[in-house]
Amino acid sequence: MKKLFVLIIISVATFSVINGQFTKVGGGLGYSSAYQFHDMPGTAFKSGHFIIAMKGIYQVSLPIQISPSFTYLVPHITKEIQPEGTQTTTISTIMFDINGHYIFNTPDRFEFYGLAGLDILLVWEKEVYNYSPNLPATIESDNALGLNIGAGTYMKITEQISLYAELKYIVSNYDQLMLNAGVLINLGGQKKNGNPGK
Repeated sequence: MKKLFVLIIISVATFSVINGQFTKVGGGLGYSSAYQFHDMPGTAFKSGHFIIAMKGIYQVSLPIQISPSFTYLVPHITKEIQPEGTQTTTISTIMFDINGHYIFNTPDRFEFYGLAGLDILLVWEKEVYNYSPNLPATIESDNALGLNIGAGTYMKITEQISLYAELKYIVSNYDQLMLNAGVLINLGGQKKNGNPGK
C-alpha cells in the first residue's frame, strides 16, 4: 500500500512539473517539536529541534501548487560521563517532502494556502565511546514514510522576493510538529492565467 501511495505521489508530481512552471525557490529556518528515535527513552535519543529548510514552488494552475522541499534537522548531541569514559550519542535527520498547496485567496501581496503531502524521513543514531580500551562507534539507521498536513502564507516584499511562513504536522512513526519561515526568490515564471508569477 505504501509503495502504491508513493508511486501515485511521484506520478502526480512528475505530471505537475511537466505541465506547470517552477516559479519560486528559497529556504529558511525553523523549529521542530522533535521525536524519540525508535521510541527509546531519554534525551540522548531525541532528535534536534532546529531545522534548515529549502523549498521550491511549481505553479500548476491556480489555485494549485506543488512544493518539493528538503529539511535538515541540526543534530542532537548528548555526552554522558561513564565510569569507563565518555559516551557521545548523535541523532541526525534529513527529510524530503512533496506537498500540494491550495491557495485560498486571489493572489495578491498576501497568499494563504493549505497543504497536504508526502514526507520521507531518514535518521541515523551514532554512539561513540571514548573508553580505554577504545570501542568501535556504533551506527543505527531508520526511515519512515509520513503524511503532512498544515497551512502557510506568502508575503510579497518586492517583485523578486517573498517571505513565507509554514506550519505542518507530520503523521508517521516519528510524529512531529514543524514551523519554519524564510525567503523565496521569484524566478519570473508566468502563471497560466497570464498574470506574472509572484
